[in-house]
Amino acid sequence: MGRRLLGSVVALGCLAAASLAAVPTIPGLAATPAPGFSANVKADAGLGTAGAGDNEPQVTVDETGDAYVAWQTSLTTPAYVARTLDGTHFDTPKTPDPLKTDADVMMATTTLPLGPDAATFTPGQSAVFWGDIGVTACGPLGIRVATSKDQGGSWAPADASCEPSQVDRPWLAAYTEPQYRGTANAVAHTWLYTEHHDFAASNIYVTRSPDGGATWQNTTSPANLAEQPGSPQQLTSIGNSIPSGIAVAQRGAHAGRVYAIWETSDNIYNAFGGNLTQAEPFDHVFLSYSDDNGSTWTSRSVYNDPCAPNPPNPPAPLSVNPLAIPPVVTTCQDSSELFNALAVDDAGNVYVAYIRRNNVTGGEYDVHVAVSTDGGDHWNGSTNVNTPGPDHVANPPGDGTHYEPWLAAGADGMVDLVYYRTSEVTGASVDFNKPQATSNKATWDVYLAQSFDHGQTWTRGKVSDHIVYFGDICSTGIFCGQAPPGSNWANDRTLYDVFGVAIGPDGAARVAWTDARDEMTGACQPGASPACEGGSGGGATRVYFACQTSGLGLHGETINGCPHGIATAVEPSPVVQTPNTSSPRPAPGALLAVLGAVALAVAAYPVRRRRSLGA
Repeated sequence: MGRRLLGSVVALGCLAAASLAAVPTIPGLAATPAPGFSANVKADAGLGTAGAGDNEPQVTVDETGDAYVAWQTSLTTPAYVARTLDGTHFDTPKTPDPLKTDADVMMATTTLPLGPDAATFTPGQSAVFWGDIGVTACGPLGIRVATSKDQGGSWAPADASCEPSQVDRPWLAAYTEPQYRGTANAVAHTWLYTEHHDFAASNIYVTRSPDGGATWQNTTSPANLAEQPGSPQQLTSIGNSIPSGIAVAQRGAHAGRVYAIWETSDNIYNAFGGNLTQAEPFDHVFLSYSDDNGSTWTSRSVYNDPCAPNPPNPPAPLSVNPLAIPPVVTTCQDSSELFNALAVDDAGNVYVAYIRRNNVTGGEYDVHVAVSTDGGDHWNGSTNVNTPGPDHVANPPGDGTHYEPWLAAGADGMVDLVYYRTSEVTGASVDFNKPQATSNKATWDVYLAQSFDHGQTWTRGKVSDHIVYFGDICSTGIFCGQAPPGSNWANDRTLYDVFGVAIGPDGAARVAWTDARDEMTGACQPGASPACEGGSGGGATRVYFACQTSGLGLHGETINGCPHGIATAVEPSPVVQTPNTSSPRPAPGALLAVLGAVALAVAAYPVRRRRSLGA
């Protein structure tokens, strides 16, 4: 679930200079060079000290090579926009939706052309799309999406949902119809899709816009339900889901197919808070796809834990004790550290990344990647649509602990994967098999791994040039800081739940992440309390950025330096606000009231350390 309901700041950036020599064929995999990265810089530098607490960035790249970074800050802080032409310097931030409360940011662009950077920029030909949770005409927690046709110079925001039960953790994807790509009518013929869930049934929903965000359809449930009715995936997800990403096949055999993924647990655990507390192992990853712009959906299984291979059938229990918490104990391992990730390459192959505890490699939390080569029906070579085959592990064995994956895909079989990593190995708690906390000496870095053979083998490089954090990373979202006494669940949410990677038309990666390095002065060093880095809930973190400077791009390019964006031919105009006058909007205080009610509901769930009542 989208679990931080904090505000967002957006910085739009463009990237720096690269000479890209096309490689006709990929060299032997053994010779594939590790990717290298530029010196790390603050994407939010233009905010000065006001940027303290920025977190959870997302990044996208337009067809000219300009990169755009979005992030959230506090509950009442509006989002910002900035861009960079060299991967180092960002423009003065602008606000895409200045009057709205912002959280859970998301970004997308019109479909990128294949080949080198565009030499010119024509209004209407390319757009950047930004979205978040904000105040809408239907309540304080809705989806707002803004469109910029002039590379962040101005924005036109609009309501993208009207959900009575309010929404959480939206994601955004775009698809420009092929005949309009590279034309002045591209934006008007771009489909936008948002995935989210609600605070009631916790179903997975998808809203859509057929015209680049000018108007929105399927904004209210149940018309926008993205789960196949009666499928094993829907029956397993009743009242409990964590939306994890949405993507559209831009090319290939299934061009235009929309994909949405989510994680869930087994129904026997729902009494313990579902996705609000995550007091259960989230042991299933599901996917739905649609070939009619989100009107109907087909659901499939991407991953089922071996202890629960046939959902919605309950997992095989190790023990059952109605007087214990939890009453059923299983071997099911958690795969919610935190959001999973989704990408589709240019041939239509689908990739899903997730973290799960790997007992084969010493019980560490590894990055796993599932691959479908037939449009999402079968996974990892399986012949059964509801029984995936063995997935791929994207990090070396015995490598440590890995959290918060994100994906970007390019040509056939080529994919980038980022994640946080520490060499310290953590285990699973006896309470619902959630990850235990790492020690205060655990240091974390950002890595990017690349595969050029559909996820079978991986080469990686370190993105961060300084440790980004020390301590434990909580993966229970809005329940972080409330771990049951004695459970040893990870509890610190300084880095929050997600960060991003994207590639441009040049094939090179751009990465943005949450970083606490600026607080590591004096006694604030590994081994000290992580509270000195800003504490659980952030407060002092910044958003850092780097671009790929060497290695191979995801179309086979040789990368030599930060890729170069171009300046817009359109003079940036003032930020515009497009109010919805169809009905009055809730006052900001209504949002705080809703969040207070959610907090009370979370606190009311019976989560405590597993023990019998007689203990």
